[in-house]
Amino acid sequence: MKNKIQTHKGLVFFWVLATCILINAPAQSVPDPVDIRPREIRDWVGDATLEIRDRNKRGRQLLNECFDAHGWVAGNSSTISATYIDDWSVAPEPLRRYNNWPYLKQALQHDFLSFKLGHSRAQLLNGPSKGEIWGIDHAMPYKIINGEMNRVEDSNMVPALVGKEYFIQLPYWTKKVPLVAYVKDTVHQGQPYHLVFGTWETPKVNPRFDQYVYWINQKTKLLEIVQYTVRVVDPSAVGFVVFDDFREVDGVSIPFVHRLGYLPTSEGLIHEMRFQSVVLDPKGLSLHLLGNLREKEQP
Repeated sequence: MKNKIQTHKGLVFFWVLATCILINAPAQSVPDPVDIRPREIRDWVGDATLEIRDRNKRGRQLLNECFDAHGWVAGNSSTISATYIDDWSVAPEPLRRYNNWPYLKQALQHDFLSFKLGHSRAQLLNGPSKGEIWGIDHAMPYKIINGEMNRVEDSNMVPALVGKEYFIQLPYWTKKVPLVAYVKDTVHQGQPYHLVFGTWETPKVNPRFDQYVYWINQKTKLLEIVQYTVRVVDPSAVGFVVFDDFREVDGVSIPFVHRLGYLPTSEGLIHEMRFQSVVLDPKGLSLHLLGNLREKEQP
């Protein structure tokens, strides 16, 4: 992906920086970008062959079926309010310092715009910063403490908030991925999956664009696992997110558990997000509340 927070292509997951520490041993200052293309499509450099065209078509078909199964449709909501705990106590002790929050089991109410990244605010519900509001407006971070709002220089806030917005609506964002290819069918922990590769601009490994492998459950068509690169943090970094506990909210199938780590198993877990509620267009939440800096520019 390109490094532009305002767009889908620019969303990268700084908030799993711990992944980079685990898988990238100290070495060259600018490592070569990792290539997570499965071997089945390593030779993909264009759409010149019939096989590649068939893989492109099949990959898009599977992502469209996944999109339909989840029910995310632009226009079916304007705002989203999610209450959850981001639990870093499950991480190995050396990695807990990469937690973006001031508390290991941070509870939050996170409000954000639907289908548009970089506009959100989260009220911290426990821990030493209970009652504070952390927000981003047009990808600019701010905090409201004791009723006073100020812009802040905090490199962690944008990815900490945008990443959550992105993952909650991830099946919607797959529609924006221009280059896709069916990889293969596989079985993981007894569940059958279709694997689909996705990237931007060029199918070849590229230091400017991230790569994804989407694991779509063959039976339910739901997106349950995603492997991804994190180019802007570390070109050699790779992470996984595993989605679980799917619930229907106003016709949309949403995972209420997100497990993030360097493997799609409990052994590779770094932190876990557990949702208590996800509400579409909640009463009392207006678009105005998510535009603090535009309405009141801070010095």
